[in-house]
Amino acid sequence: MQIRPTKALINLSNLAHNYMVISRRVRPAKIIAVVKADAYGHGAHKIVEKLITLENPPELYAVATVEEVIDLTISFPQAKFLVFEPFNATMIKSIQKYRYEVTVSSFDQLEYIKQAGLQEKLGVHIKIDTGMGRLGFKTDVVDRLLKVLPAINIISIKGVYTHFATSDEPDRMFTGLQIERFEEVLSKFKAAGIETGLVHAANSGGIFDYPQAHFDAVRPGISLYGFYKDEETSTNLGLKPVMSIVGSLSTVKRFAAGESISYGRKFILQKDSWIGSISIGYADGIRRSLSNKICCLINGKKYSQAGTITMDRIMIDLEDDEYPIGQEVVILSDDPKSDTSCWQWCAALDTIPYEITAGISKRVPRVYES
Repeated sequence: MQIRPTKALINLSNLAHNYMVISRRVRPAKIIAVVKADAYGHGAHKIVEKLITLENPPELYAVATVEEVIDLTISFPQAKFLVFEPFNATMIKSIQKYRYEVTVSSFDQLEYIKQAGLQEKLGVHIKIDTGMGRLGFKTDVVDRLLKVLPAINIISIKGVYTHFATSDEPDRMFTGLQIERFEEVLSKFKAAGIETGLVHAANSGGIFDYPQAHFDAVRPGISLYGFYKDEETSTNLGLKPVMSIVGSLSTVKRFAAGESISYGRKFILQKDSWIGSISIGYADGIRRSLSNKICCLINGKKYSQAGTITMDRIMIDLEDDEYPIGQEVVILSDDPKSDTSCWQWCAALDTIPYEITAGISKRVPRVYES
């Protein structure tokens, strides 16, 4: 039961629309839907539930952690899941029990599997580090890897993949180099007679800017939720933000010119004004550093956020407009061209949409719209 008036509205029709934009772009490649971090803050259960119903649904659903995958496999036992994070020896039992596919990115992990005494094969995706500099077998150890793999008969290679570091940036040289390195690795797998399973490399940047990197499957993350690169590009591609946040005025009070609002007296009224407060703050994911930098909408009219954002509450300057308690307020709009869009928050924080949506805390109820 939802009691709190502030809520994040999750538009599942926009999610389905974005999925089709991506699907049409990459056909015949399959889709691995990235639903890690609670589907970037949108609620992984409901996102998977919706994606499963679509025409040509995802081949796989990818998460970051074991906890994420266990939670989802219990709810969706027929779906296939891939975990990105490295596993250790203590995780082998959970891998067997919940039957998810894992990423192998080191020789240590191969040794864990050999020592586990498994009776059934594990489905694995081999990760190659072509330049991300994070996880995966570096290309200079692939020859050694190809000698080791055939001796481990308790694994079933379900995929080989890499991850791009700069695919959403203007300079295309490094991504091109990563693709070349990956193709060389794939050639070595073929020459060694080792099946690669599903070959995948393209994140959202690869999907839209590098069709040669679509391979067998692509891994859309932020683009599923309506964002890519910048506002103009996202709009031109037809992507639609899936999340918006609305609340309501819980107090409306009159203040005189010269009075201050909130901690530190960072906002001094220049004229007599009505000040409204809304039940949402930095504990909900509206970063304190957004103070006095964003605005909200009431009936389409823009009002500035006023004063330091507090843990549980923000204030807005209603100027001469007096509204009743309970008046709905749009805090974050799903209109990418709105003055209250995610892109506006990104500009104020010098960040990316991933951090905004994933940062909206569990205190904000998610309400799903078809």
